[in-house]
Amino acid sequence: MIKFFRKIRQNLLSEGKTGKYFKYAIGEIVLVVLGILIALQINNSNEDRRASKKENLFLLEFISSIDGDLLDYDNWFDWRLERKKSGLDSLYHYMKYDNNIHDTLFIKFYENMRSEIRLKYDSGPYEALKSSGLDFIRNDSLRTAINRTYTILPRLQSFSHQLDAEFNPRIYELEYEILNISTFEYQDEVMNRELEVKVDEVMTNKDFLWIYDMELNKYNEYMQRLEEMKSILKELKSQIVKELKY
Repeated sequence: MIKFFRKIRQNLLSEGKTGKYFKYAIGEIVLVVLGILIALQINNSNEDRRASKKENLFLLEFISSIDGDLLDYDNWFDWRLERKKSGLDSLYHYMKYDNNIHDTLFIKFYENMRSEIRLKYDSGPYEALKSSGLDFIRNDSLRTAINRTYTILPRLQSFSHQLDAEFNPRIYELEYEILNISTFEYQDEVMNRELEVKVDEVMTNKDFLWIYDMELNKYNEYMQRLEEMKSILKELKSQIVKELKY
């Protein structure tokens, strides 16, 4: 009988020891799993911070680029278009009210009217973003706005170039009918020329009137396309600034 009770006691002690080891093993597993989850969470947080930092750098580059484009439009493009309009308005005044214009004055107004612009924009930040992946911009609506903006801008730029290609050859041809032209080398993308009127009553000359009409059409189209470019860039900048504030 004594031996029987001793055996029962040994079995209970053995079972208690096994239970303790089992609980210990479970605890170790739980700690390992928690450690892995915490490490993953930290890694994900670090990745999110890096992605957010890179996204912000992209967005700041876009703002800098847009500001540069808008400054160029104000300081360079607007000035040239104002000069062109001044020439058009001055010549129109003489066409309507006084055909007797001194040749020197005509040449001055004519050169102003012939002022050209080449619409452009900075595509650098967009090309860099495309190379890295558009998904760096996590806001879907902003990503769509960026992609839309830099899809429309080339079309507007291309339109202005097509306009020049369409009108300029004919204008150059007609110029030689009304003017003696001495051409000099280009300086700062501007061709230096010396002009002399070679027809009588130039203000009523049909070749000049054709040139005037084409330059007026070019001015109106330039203005429209430039205003569209300004508007779309300002709208994109507004969306980017709003995103950076969050």
